[in-house]
Amino acid sequence: MSKAFTRESDDAGADEIAPVRPQLCAGAKNYITREGADRLTQRLHDLLEQKRVLASGSSETDVNVKAALRRIESAIQQLQSTLDSVIIAEGPADKEKVAFGASVRIRDQHGEEDTYQIVGVDEADPTQGRISSISPLARALLSKRVGDRVRFQSPAGQQELTILDVHY
Repeated sequence: MSKAFTRESDDAGADEIAPVRPQLCAGAKNYITREGADRLTQRLHDLLEQKRVLASGSSETDVNVKAALRRIESAIQQLQSTLDSVIIAEGPADKEKVAFGASVRIRDQHGEEDTYQIVGVDEADPTQGRISSISPLARALLSKRVGDRVRFQSPAGQQELTILDVHY
């Protein structure tokens, strides 16, 4: 393929993968918890420091350094865009009800318990128990209270969950 038909980013290598960001419905506000905003801000500061160290400590002609700087700059721009688009959610008036930012302990019909925090799309991390407020599980839990039973269609099939605890 002729060099004329390649993008500059093609030179950076195959390890550059654009992160997938869940899409909100048109007109929906992009809420985030205070803790989530703090985590994203800290990540931004870390990337800015990496960029500063990398740019000051090596030759700008090094192809690997240029590629690393491009990846870092791309991540910085994405984080800045995300932080510019989010609205930090205030806690709900009714702390007994499941709402954005709540940590919810549930038990399934087999007696297994899990705890999930309902957060914004930009801070969701299921491996850490943080699920997006637009996920099917979060939508099933929202507005419910301790003791309520919730039917939820998971990939494993229909489940009945009992809400054991809600806290903020």
